[in-house]
Amino acid sequence: MKKISRHLTQLFLLTTLSFLLTTACSQPDIQNHHLFQNPAGACRVIQHDFGETCVPLNPERIIALDPDTNLAPLIALGIKPVGYATHNFEGEEVLFGASPNDVTGAASVGNVDQPSIEKIVMLKPDVILATKHSSYQLLSQIAPTVPVPFPDLEKPENKAFFKENIRFVAKIFEREEKAEQVLSQYQKRIEDLKNRLKNQSEKFEISIIFYTQGLVYAPARGYDAAVDILINLGVSYKIPPPNRKISIETIDEYDSDILFIINLERKTLSFFLKHPIFSQLKAVKTNRAYLVPPERWDTRGILGANQILDDLFRYLLEDG
Repeated sequence: MKKISRHLTQLFLLTTLSFLLTTACSQPDIQNHHLFQNPAGACRVIQHDFGETCVPLNPERIIALDPDTNLAPLIALGIKPVGYATHNFEGEEVLFGASPNDVTGAASVGNVDQPSIEKIVMLKPDVILATKHSSYQLLSQIAPTVPVPFPDLEKPENKAFFKENIRFVAKIFEREEKAEQVLSQYQKRIEDLKNRLKNQSEKFEISIIFYTQGLVYAPARGYDAAVDILINLGVSYKIPPPNRKISIETIDEYDSDILFIINLERKTLSFFLKHPIFSQLKAVKTNRAYLVPPERWDTRGILGANQILDDLFRYLLEDG
């Protein structure tokens, strides 16, 4: 899964970057024409976990190295990148939250865990948006690099990460007003769904689970957009007890009126309908269990949040 693989490949990425940068610096032509020199003109200073970065004013060539936390807020702010990284999911290159149409004309620089430094350099970026898992020091030799904060699964904050995410990225490019417009539109959609549900939301309880290889676990508040959206809606969301086991044996803890299954293995609905354990759940028995794709629901950006909200309009109002 992408959350785990990102950690596992960090060391490999660092080694690769070190080698490529050392090679570049040993060749004067590459160093002079492709490696970043500190800007002489005015810039905007952005504070982040690794220090601060002097971002040039009005940058035109931006690379986003994470679909969720880099690319999604850029697209929502109306900024088109020249390059982007993708996730490898089940052998496919996918954008969690964003869509292929969002990056038409832009170039892929490879996988999030192993982006191509050669491709990044050749795109001659003005700014690189990265994450805390990227090699900040080495990427900064190519262009001003800003590591966009990523939520801590072990210490999630009591607020919606996707909202803080777009605000942070907006600050980099002086698009704060646009960010608030985007969030205001999101909130209007929340209020619309609340009104259309009326008193129905008090009559049902919702659960969300990930299912893969016999393991069952729940998304987290302040980390996964899906949970924060349900909280914004004010619906009854069934939260499993702390320190629960990541096992199908805990499935009863998610027994609810409506169940969303983030379908990491692309199982068919019949698999769950015939499963000896899943088939005993209330939502499965009443046809209120829904398979939802991870590209839309395993997200942390504003684009993914709105896609999840699209699905909630569809599924929660189906009996209305």
